[in-house]
Amino acid sequence: MKPSLDTILFIDDDSSSLMDVFSVVGKSYGFNVLAFNTVDKGLEFLEANEKEVAAVLLDLSFTPNNYEGVEALQKIKKNNALLPVIMLTGSQSEKDMAMAVNCMRDGAFNYVGKSNFDPASLFQMLKVAVSQYQASIETLRHTALKEEYRNKIAAHEKMLYTAEMILHNIFKDKLMFTPTFEGRIKTFKSFYDKIKQKEQKEGFIADPFTRFTDLAGLRVIFYNAVDMQKAVELLQAADDFVDVKKGSSVVADDKAKSYGYRAFHFDVKLNEPKRLHLEEYEMLSNITCELQFKTIFAHSWSKVYHALSYKQMDEMDLSNEEQQNLDADFKEAAKNLESIEQQITDLCRKYHPKTKSIPNAN
Repeated sequence: MKPSLDTILFIDDDSSSLMDVFSVVGKSYGFNVLAFNTVDKGLEFLEANEKEVAAVLLDLSFTPNNYEGVEALQKIKKNNALLPVIMLTGSQSEKDMAMAVNCMRDGAFNYVGKSNFDPASLFQMLKVAVSQYQASIETLRHTALKEEYRNKIAAHEKMLYTAEMILHNIFKDKLMFTPTFEGRIKTFKSFYDKIKQKEQKEGFIADPFTRFTDLAGLRVIFYNAVDMQKAVELLQAADDFVDVKKGSSVVADDKAKSYGYRAFHFDVKLNEPKRLHLEEYEMLSNITCELQFKTIFAHSWSKVYHALSYKQMDEMDLSNEEQQNLDADFKEAAKNLESIEQQITDLCRKYHPKTKSIPNAN
């Protein structure tokens, strides 16, 4: 888990002599300094609150010729090799300087003499160290998530294929027109960008593969609203899928009244008693898929709007004013499409023989 990057742990038997200035200067750099006068107390706090500690200021020697800080550095680095540690030396003796240099070889970020130093320079050094720490953590997390993505993607691809097959069977001979299916798997970049975007609002997300259920997405495109409504009812009446959050019958996230974007969303996984006892489905336990039902009219609107609004086309470079105009124009287009959609739906209802068994959806 990413640290809060604002807590500096200060471990020094003479911490009280520096805490006043460290607190003031540290605050000006956005840090909260916590002091402990023994190694044991400092390391105990670090062990319990590692995710909140951004760096450690560690005294080299607490008693003459007994370099407790060296052993403490080794323990810190054993538990978290990335955590930046700056050693503080009480003297400029040849032995102390040699020990400080050895500490850097053991992973210390740097060392600073306490007899004559500038607190502002020290905290500027800490700012650099913490920034590098943050970047290193993010790089490791990116690598780990990418590897997990690679391990999971085959199961999500199979889930996409399986969901389409099941829906074909559920809808067979029950709709006026066979819908079109569009499946997609989020690229790792898209998945990772979504994580970072959500974390700006929600804070750190420990398990994004559980938090986000749309790594695999299946869009089902209908030619009229009657078929779409009937498909929703058929899906909810079947027992092939369960709702990801509730673990029971699927529940629609009804966006049918959202202008242009109108759709029914379902976050589903396979119903284990019905499907997962079969060998071919074993790898799909708890693998999720987002199902999206929409008419071809709403699909056309959202496809074009998304491409233009999010500048997916290389030549797109809209100013703020042009973006506002685009939004207004597409809002007006949505109204026209909704009107045409209603006309087509009414014609289907009026003339298609299967509508005799389908109640009015309005």
